[in-house]
Amino acid sequence: MRLTVIGTLAAGVLLLSACTEAAPSAAPVATPSTPAWALFEGPSGLEVEAEQGARVTLEEQRQAAEDQRRQAEAAAAAARAAAEAAAAEEAAAQAAAEATAAEEATVVEEECIGYGCSPEQDAQINDLEVRCSDGTATVEECFGPGADANGNGIADVNE
Repeated sequence: MRLTVIGTLAAGVLLLSACTEAAPSAAPVATPSTPAWALFEGPSGLEVEAEQGARVTLEEQRQAAEDQRRQAEAAAAAARAAAEAAAAEEAAAQAAAEATAAEEATVVEEECIGYGCSPEQDAQINDLEVRCSDGTATVEECFGPGADANGNGIADVNE
């Protein structure tokens, strides 16, 4: 019996030692099932090209918008300059018209003798005629300065 117990123990130890020795002592080296290029983490060539194309398109759009803004500013500046020039031209025309009107008014006052020159002058003439016919105006008022040279109250042209 002793032999059986020792034999059983020896067999158990052998079995146990065989199990532990068969297990690998280090971590197994995995053989890659996929190629190395497939393990690369990052964008693919198509993605990079698409991103570069999008950047170029975006830059072109930004440049076009900037050009459009510059053109709008230039058009606005040209419109302002044209409006200022038109205002200056209109002011010059207005000043010329006023100068011409002032010349004509001066000429009319110098040339106009009698009725129709202005309502104020017509009223003065009417008033003077009424006073001359009533005899309430002086000879010089009715006939002008120097009309009564001898001072007798009668117009000298009638004497």
